[in-house]
Amino acid sequence: MKCSPQSASGSDTSNMRDITELPHDLFLIVISHLSPRTCVRCRSVSRRWHHAFTDEANCLLLLRWNFPRCREMRLAALLSSPAPQKSADNLPPNLKAELVRFAQVRRVWSSTFAHVARRYHHLNRATARVVEKLDMAPSQNNLFSFWGVAPWNRYLRLHEKTASFHYPDPSWWYSQEDGVLVYPATRPEGDSPPLETTGHIYHIVDLSTKLEFPVPFDVRQKHIRRVRLAQGVLVFEWAEVLPYHQLNDREVVHRHYVSIFDVLRHPSTTTTHCTWSITFRSEFKLHFLGLPLNRSDRFFSAHTATHYAVYFWQPNRSLYQDDPIEQLAVWDISSPSPYRPSEDPKGRKRPSVERTPSLPTGLWSGKSSSSTATTRSPPQADVSNDAASSSDMEQPRRRLSASQTTTAPGPFVIRRIAWPQLDFYGLRQRATPQLRNLSLDEKNLYFIEEEHRWADGQHSSLSPPRVHLVRSTGIPIIPFDDQDDSSQGQGHVVQGPVFLDSCGADGDVNMNFCRRVAPASSVSVWPPPSIGGLNAAGGRGLIEQLRPREKKEETSEWGGIAKHLAPCWRHEDFPYLTVSEMVDGEAGVRVSARHCFMLETLSVHVRPRLTVGGEGLQEGKGKVDREEIVRRTRVKEFGVTRGDTGEEVNMWGELLAKGHISGDERWVVGEDEQGLITVLRF
Repeated sequence: MKCSPQSASGSDTSNMRDITELPHDLFLIVISHLSPRTCVRCRSVSRRWHHAFTDEANCLLLLRWNFPRCREMRLAALLSSPAPQKSADNLPPNLKAELVRFAQVRRVWSSTFAHVARRYHHLNRATARVVEKLDMAPSQNNLFSFWGVAPWNRYLRLHEKTASFHYPDPSWWYSQEDGVLVYPATRPEGDSPPLETTGHIYHIVDLSTKLEFPVPFDVRQKHIRRVRLAQGVLVFEWAEVLPYHQLNDREVVHRHYVSIFDVLRHPSTTTTHCTWSITFRSEFKLHFLGLPLNRSDRFFSAHTATHYAVYFWQPNRSLYQDDPIEQLAVWDISSPSPYRPSEDPKGRKRPSVERTPSLPTGLWSGKSSSSTATTRSPPQADVSNDAASSSDMEQPRRRLSASQTTTAPGPFVIRRIAWPQLDFYGLRQRATPQLRNLSLDEKNLYFIEEEHRWADGQHSSLSPPRVHLVRSTGIPIIPFDDQDDSSQGQGHVVQGPVFLDSCGADGDVNMNFCRRVAPASSVSVWPPPSIGGLNAAGGRGLIEQLRPREKKEETSEWGGIAKHLAPCWRHEDFPYLTVSEMVDGEAGVRVSARHCFMLETLSVHVRPRLTVGGEGLQEGKGKVDREEIVRRTRVKEFGVTRGDTGEEVNMWGELLAKGHISGDERWVVGEDEQGLITVLRF
């Protein structure tokens, strides 16, 4: 006996011709098993299919199921939270402006799903949708000079073969928080005056809109030492072209300065894109006596929106001491100031402001003291080149209440640490430095150090580790807010234990050389990938469907995400060494650039690897356990692709000329061997 098919409601379904005529709940079950690429291709089958697969509610569900961590879904989740204004108050200014613009524009989820599906299609296959090139102004010419800080004299050596262990700083920088690139342009933007007239060579590029904005920073008569952009703050470290003082018979000293600019996004009411403003915030002298332009004197720096830290390492030019001179200074750069010390070398126009002095020596050493007098000092403190005594080398600044202090604009030093205190913290580098870079967060400063088994050179260690050692040491630096101590009229003195995290990559029988090797864990999953209860006929609107559910707090095991962790990503695929990586933690996307120095010494056919991986690239839906997440985490190699002319293109040479890549889930930025910036768009 033959039975005719019937739907759940009892109606006859024998005349149904395709899936678009199914009940809506059954249709959702069917498309939940399709890949995003298939869902987009189904739009071209017929008008009926196009209408079904471009339905706003259906496309929103497909985004939630397939790409819950993409940038568009995270912004939509913030807008649909129960208290969006309260959530936005804790966001950085540029992200808040992007959120405002995201709310102003009517979102078409059908086109958004197609756009995101195309992006992750290229990410999963490690192929760029578009490869763009940006010309950079040549250095060491009459207009622009980039004189980068020399890296350590360390390299890898094995069987008479060498490889780079440190790379020079690039003359450009990309900020993942802001989504903009700063680089030295070769031509003015639009109707701007010629670069020779203004000297505004550096431009800000919004990679999402491809709009460029000149930075009001004159590079003429300057040697740019380093450029950094983070948290909406652009920092130029530079030196004067002409020296001002003779250090010895062979060396001269140049004044060094730090210029700070605010890079802010503004929602536009007349155009469909946001605009950017670059305004001067402040400037201060980097070093009191200046630094020579050579390959011996080095400094490392890091900054946030409110603080700037710099570490100096200089060879000792004394006839009686061999240990290098080391010192650290942390500045508060939150207050703007129009004063530019570079335009006033003698300090005659330097404004006098009333500042609270550091703790008296007697109080710092534990003795009783009642001195609370204030002194008049310039808006920035100087860092001398001489090693001070341990009694007054490190004096935390006392913070008084608003009634006891005077508004003092401009940057100022909040902490100085010289070699005695660095030695106490175990951070003194001496003649065999291990420092790789500095990292700074809201309250602490981190020294990131690294040693390698095959490191060689003037600065290599005399006792190398077994395989590869990375270490992160954190020092509490930045004072706490004195809200809880307002009754006493002064803030907390910055003292506390040292944070230490290290990993020696000690291998085991399973060849697992890092105890923390694991894919990206969940940093923030908004909205969670769940199918249940999302039926459009269930009475809930799109806003209700977008509201974030319970957010699960998990500790990240990805070295590139947490600033305080040791960079285990450098050796997690030993003997491959990760030269650089781009990590978009919230999207769960990671691009790693690795070369295998040991295998390269044995075979000329071993190529460096440029891979794409991460939990965010999985196309699964629904809730899965952690073992399933680890199993399904994708890793795809860029390898060698072919260009439009059919010739082979080495993506390593297109991105890793300076050993540095950056970006986010939308693109990867690097520098090629010809000195051009390469942007791989997905």
